[in-house]
Amino acid sequence: MLPEPGGRPQDLAAAACELFGRELVVDWCEQLLSGRAGDADRRWPDIAWLGGTIGWPDHWRRVWGARGLLHIGPPRHPRLVVDALSDPHWRVREMSLKVIRAHDLPDSRGLVDALTEDPVERVRRQAWRTLGVPGPPE
Repeated sequence: MLPEPGGRPQDLAAAACELFGRELVVDWCEQLLSGRAGDADRRWPDIAWLGGTIGWPDHWRRVWGARGLLHIGPPRHPRLVVDALSDPHWRVREMSLKVIRAHDLPDSRGLVDALTEDPVERVRRQAWRTLGVPGPPE
């Protein structure tokens, strides 16, 4: 059974939790975010349950993992999300910031603060939001 194409990510993730169990889906999302699971990994549900498509560039599976955690979290291993703030791809950093903000995850290393200086504007804006500030101080 596969989800209906074009579903909203939060609805797809919720349906995956109903079908496979929240614990399994959280574990899967963490594996995707950390790069230890692929988009066609037979150990896990079809990536379509997170709104993904097999064969896209590798950074997308990490984005889909983070997005799944955003909607069904909190993660069981928050450090994986914080570690993803150092990902080379900006979309992973941006989505991980959203997960940190949504689930109030700790950042003892100050990585969120550092991302207020990220070269990508969307990441900088999300870092400020995560810190509870609408934008850089004037």
